[in-house]
Amino acid sequence: MKVTTRFAPSPTGYLHIGGVRTALFNYIYAKKFNGDFLVRIEDTDKERSKEEYIEAIMEGLSWVGLNPDYKPLKQSERFNLYKEEALKLVKEGKAYIEDGATRLKVDKGGSTLVKDLVYGDIDFPNKELDDLVILRSDESPTYHFCNVIDDNFQNVTHIIRGEDHLPNTPKQIQIVNALGYDGFKYIHLPLVLGEDRKRLSKRHAATDLMSYRQEGYLPEAVLNMLAKLGWSNTTEDIFDLNKLIKIFEVQDIQKAGAVFDIERLNFVNQAHIANMKTDSLMQALESFNKKNGFSLDDHHDAEYLLELCKGSANNLNEISLFIKSFLVDFDDYNPEDFDKYLKSAGPVLDYFKNNLENLDVWAEESIEKIIESAKSDLGLPMPKIGLPLRVALLGRAQSPQLNSTIYLIKKEKVVERLTRSLNVIAEH
Repeated sequence: MKVTTRFAPSPTGYLHIGGVRTALFNYIYAKKFNGDFLVRIEDTDKERSKEEYIEAIMEGLSWVGLNPDYKPLKQSERFNLYKEEALKLVKEGKAYIEDGATRLKVDKGGSTLVKDLVYGDIDFPNKELDDLVILRSDESPTYHFCNVIDDNFQNVTHIIRGEDHLPNTPKQIQIVNALGYDGFKYIHLPLVLGEDRKRLSKRHAATDLMSYRQEGYLPEAVLNMLAKLGWSNTTEDIFDLNKLIKIFEVQDIQKAGAVFDIERLNFVNQAHIANMKTDSLMQALESFNKKNGFSLDDHHDAEYLLELCKGSANNLNEISLFIKSFLVDFDDYNPEDFDKYLKSAGPVLDYFKNNLENLDVWAEESIEKIIESAKSDLGLPMPKIGLPLRVALLGRAQSPQLNSTIYLIKKEKVVERLTRSLNVIAEH
């Protein structure tokens, strides 16, 4: 039988980072066995379900590359099927109507065995189960009833979801047995936790997937990081979706809750950015540069600028802001860097202003010669030269090597900024 998994979000909000992790594990399990990955929209809550959330969920899945093999199914379009199945149970004496609601008869003797591929065999005493409502008095179906019916009619073989659904599983198995379905295999995933080991919420980090896109995290990095939340069979930290599909094994899913660490995501994102080709990075940065008020179109060596600066920040937006000062005049100096490096560096700035202004060939090699001459002419070590120049030219002490930094700013801009810095020093 073909392996079929499903991701079944409720469109009552935007796509949560924990939901993406669930979708990811469903996707990679199906693809590992050349199976189908489905998306089902569980929109039976008419008041809270919104079309904008459905669109956002599908956009988010598309962004990270977890596209379903078939058009998503909507539960709101299948109410007749749920009603038919409920009436069948009533006719068979397996369900009854009470106060307008349809309830499944549950045998209170014995127990219901849940065979989970991660947590093992778990027995749930049936005496703890109520007769389950499967249709409300307004004939709307309940969550558990819809779930089981759709999983059966969609030929789902494996149900992969968070461990918080484990207590629901015996209820759903009761429905499976009553309807005479073959049933499913279960894989429950450890919860995604915040740093305080409580369930991940907005207190810990942004929970909406698309906020990470807006901040400049790569989809490959988000999936890479989420895959390591509760699973590991490799010492590799950085991998793509195709590699993950190859190396994924269910037995490597852990039982303990997995902590979402933004610093970990930053590390993984930096690594994926470092692996990007420069032309791809340039394209990925365009929207961030536009938002930050500049363009690389007129830069004299944009590819080299990106190559040197792409390891300088955690995400695309931070890279964009880092390179902005190479093209656009900055408003002010970093106060700490100004006081520490620039205040008493007038002779250094004056030396470079005069020598760079008269430079005929604007290239790293010719700039490096001036730097070497400055060390002997001024009698200063490199930090006493490089740090003040960086602050004068970029407003901060962080940048690539000095000759590259100077080269990557247009000559006239360099002279302007050195002149401005000399004037500011004089005013202090």
